[in-house]
Amino acid sequence: MRNAVLARLLGAGGATLAALAMIPAGSAIAAGATARAAPRTVPVVVAWGGNGHGVLGNGTATSSSTPVHVKLPAGQRFVTLRSDVFSLAVSASGRVYSWGFNGSGELGDGTTTTHRTPRRVRLPAGVKVKTARIGGDFALALTTGGKLLAWGYNGSGELGNGSTTEQHRPVRVQLPKGVRITAISAGFDHALALTRTGRVLSWGGNFAGQLGDGTVAGRDVPGYVQLPKHTTVSSLAASDDDSFAVTSGGRLLAWGYNTFGELGDGTTANRETPVFVQLPAGVKVTAATAGLFHTLALTAGHKVLAWGDNTYGQLGTGSTVSHHKPVWVRLPAGTKARALAGGEYFSVLLTTRARILTWGRNAEGELGNGTTTDRHLPARVHLPRGFTPTVIGAGWRAVDVLAAGRQGPD
Repeated sequence: MRNAVLARLLGAGGATLAALAMIPAGSAIAAGATARAAPRTVPVVVAWGGNGHGVLGNGTATSSSTPVHVKLPAGQRFVTLRSDVFSLAVSASGRVYSWGFNGSGELGDGTTTTHRTPRRVRLPAGVKVKTARIGGDFALALTTGGKLLAWGYNGSGELGNGSTTEQHRPVRVQLPKGVRITAISAGFDHALALTRTGRVLSWGGNFAGQLGDGTVAGRDVPGYVQLPKHTTVSSLAASDDDSFAVTSGGRLLAWGYNTFGELGDGTTANRETPVFVQLPAGVKVTAATAGLFHTLALTAGHKVLAWGDNTYGQLGTGSTVSHHKPVWVRLPAGTKARALAGGEYFSVLLTTRARILTWGRNAEGELGNGTTTDRHLPARVHLPRGFTPTVIGAGWRAVDVLAAGRQGPD
């Protein structure tokens, strides 16, 4: 039948129709469909929640309980997002953008002027950044060469440059000779860095033992954390005055402040050297993150554990009962976690299917569901139509969330 139709067309219409004879049976064109180009998508960053100091980066100071677009340069893909009283975004090309509060030079632009839209951090010539973290009122950045930069407030030596003088532009952290860094994290006034050999450096304030060196004395240059013997570390996390390290064997170490049981060792005693979090039997952890007084851990099975303060339901158990040991977050059936972020009193999860779930406090719309009602169980964020998230970011003092991804047609 198909060949007969082609024969009639060829006989009536000329040589150009001969090409139809070369089209495989069942193809879209043979079936009469019109070929269309794939929908175009562009990289974007969105934000929602509290907007004090303009941390949402949309040029206003108005909070939003649903996502709004951050006014970052068009066409750039962003690989790291963090927020606090100011926000940071690191591009795939190694640039750093900042916006929000700038009273101590934490935006790294050489001024102390607050900005409600993103501006470039003034990195040293030729330097590219791999990732960055926000501390209390300072920032820490890991360069592609394994070195560290820091800027902002420095009253406790958190910039790690041997002084307590604040810096309005990035300065070099004084690493031990020959050391290369692979990961970083930052608390209120302390910082952590992972060396390529699996050791951990710390510096800054230490009133609760968050430097993990067996003392409560601060230091303004990096020194080594007292890890258990034969332990190597694969990733880091820090909160207000807490520190966490995931080991290469899937265990989790914690040290520092512990009044709310956020160290997960079953006690509320501060720890000046690392102790093991009491994980369920047989469970291995791949990453950890922390809110102000609660902690989250991603397991090898794409599930989530939580512990610490639960006043607002930030542990995701369906109640407001706090826990001093890890408990399972009650995820919707079939959900697999890909990445986590901790906010001040809430929690954020990116699923393997590119959905974002939130739970906990919601007074400023930080759950992103169009309301300001707290939730004790994870629920979906109302993302813009056509937006596919790939990266999430918040911060242990944040009341907002950032998400990067690609935006396509509705």
